[in-house]
Amino acid sequence: MRSRFSAYVTGNLPYLRKSWHPDTCPDLSADDLNTDWCRLEVVKSKQGLKKSVVEFTAWFRNGDGSGESALHEISLFKLYKKRWVYVEPLSDWP
Repeated sequence: MRSRFSAYVTGNLPYLRKSWHPDTCPDLSADDLNTDWCRLEVVKSKQGLKKSVVEFTAWFRNGDGSGESALHEISLFKLYKKRWVYVEPLSDWP
């Protein structure tokens, strides 16, 4: 999760594509990486043998200069070709 956040912050599109499950990866472009991300808090995580869940909050600066907003998500990761990849957001903690 932290490496994906860093990739968003630095605009590392190749890494984001590689860290996303191929069945759910959208057609990303550099235009999708314009958000000014500030910080990440991992709330909790649960690692299994083939899937893991991470709950996080990521803050970003509003484009209008009005401060920060937050994105809260519970994310599903799966082991794919010997590496952990992001699959999708979950509606609730499993």
